[in-house]
Amino acid sequence: MNIESGVRRRILDAALDIAERQGIQELTQPKIARAAGVRQSHLTYYFPRKADLYAALLRASHKRAEPASREAVTQSLANLMFDRQRMRFFLGVVLEIGGQPDLVPALSEHARELSEQVAPLFGRGADDPTVAAFIDALRGAGLRLLLEPDARRPSDADLCALADRFGLKPL
Repeated sequence: MNIESGVRRRILDAALDIAERQGIQELTQPKIARAAGVRQSHLTYYFPRKADLYAALLRASHKRAEPASREAVTQSLANLMFDRQRMRFFLGVVLEIGGQPDLVPALSEHARELSEQVAPLFGRGADDPTVAAFIDALRGAGLRLLLEPDARRPSDADLCALADRFGLKPL
């Protein structure tokens, strides 16, 4: 790893840690720079706009959440979709990037990567619209958890039932 990518990696790791522990609203340049052990000018060099940082964070958070085994995918997916703090982070990134047309492809790439991870569980291809609809339904359930604080987090059985409604059978 070269020095440049090492600095960028430290910035992303520090920003992800802050976003996951404190929320996306706490992502300030001084806080990220301090946590990464770099000057603020490094943040501006690697991420000229806040939206650039958010797009990179979305990719990095997806990589960080990748499960170690195929069996762990269901649990990883539930944690990704049903953790309130992660859902807030995702929505914050969507809002930030959504207003920047040149960064919208980062959201599309994130969705494609998620489909690539989930589709093989059901013997489907990543471009299968049923898999995309299933993931959208999971995001909707995650959003409901944000809007209804007393809502119960869906269980593994709920995930299986939802997949079944979409005609998706785990391999």
